[in-house]
Amino acid sequence: MARPRLLAAGAVALLAIVLLVVVLLPRGSDDGRRTRTHATDQLGHQLTGLSVVPDPEGDGWLGVYHWQTGKGPADFAVGVATSKDLLHWRNVAQLDADGGNMPVLRRTPDGGFLLAYEDYLRVVKGNAISRIRVRAYADRARLLSNTWSTQRVLPATLSANNEGTPSIEDVDWAGSPDASTITLRFHFNAGAKGIDRQGVGTLRAFRRWTAEPDEALDATLTDAGFPASHGRRTSFRAGGREWMLIEAQRRKGDFSTWRLVLLDRGPAPRADPVTVCGGDDVPTATSVGVPGVEVAPAGGGGAATLFLSAFSFDGPAAGTFLARRPLPGDVGPDAEQVARLFARCAPAG
Repeated sequence: MARPRLLAAGAVALLAIVLLVVVLLPRGSDDGRRTRTHATDQLGHQLTGLSVVPDPEGDGWLGVYHWQTGKGPADFAVGVATSKDLLHWRNVAQLDADGGNMPVLRRTPDGGFLLAYEDYLRVVKGNAISRIRVRAYADRARLLSNTWSTQRVLPATLSANNEGTPSIEDVDWAGSPDASTITLRFHFNAGAKGIDRQGVGTLRAFRRWTAEPDEALDATLTDAGFPASHGRRTSFRAGGREWMLIEAQRRKGDFSTWRLVLLDRGPAPRADPVTVCGGDDVPTATSVGVPGVEVAPAGGGGAATLFLSAFSFDGPAAGTFLARRPLPGDVGPDAEQVARLFARCAPAG
């Protein structure tokens, strides 16, 4: 869903921040799935928008996420946490306590980390103005102590109001952040009507930022029955191909109409989008957004692991939902097969 503007779904949707709910397979199936609803860290913070990477120390995980800190439109904080099982998380540090939200984390080849997130910078007449902030951390210790080596607030390019919910799509690493090129996707508020649209941009040497609307992606989602906001997206690999899972909204301003949509990401993405989460056939969680997907490689001859974080805006389990399960080895490069990995969005039975 277009960046729930808990932030504003992009600027729109997540303001109420009672976050995600999504389930990977039909209830009662014996598939080794493990799930958690109403997911929080040990301090009780919601794990909204959880983005994870393998922990370089040991066999665990590092994750970044945000939670609401007050009732104002810019009252959010970003934190970093550790986990051994992807379901239970221990907060280590706050990374931005003054308006940060919708973070995404990525490791770099030199052992460092890139962090990108939406940052509410100010409030104008009740409207929180946001921009994308990007940071580089030299190593794990510096990430967990929030000691970054460089950071940049990206200038407004497509909206004077909101640009946020970034995803790190590609990193052309050249030994340091100041020599590398980072490709980001994001959403922006397209005018006063409050509709979030998709953008793609390039940050070169942590200084030069250029961006443009992704009109093809927006057109594909609109043609698929989602003419309202388009928000957070996540990319992953399954069946030998790259995929995108993105939140999209059917009706402007209607939080009950957020869905998760699967798209073939390349080499000619956008073909035949499939709605995989949300809808009237799932009464316990009809509205779902804020997706995050990670595929952990198989180890010791076992199966790879598919991890999903999401947010349910309605139903008895409204809030953050986490799920992990073995990734079947026979998944083919077909959208319908991959869609079945996310066959039901509902709390575990």
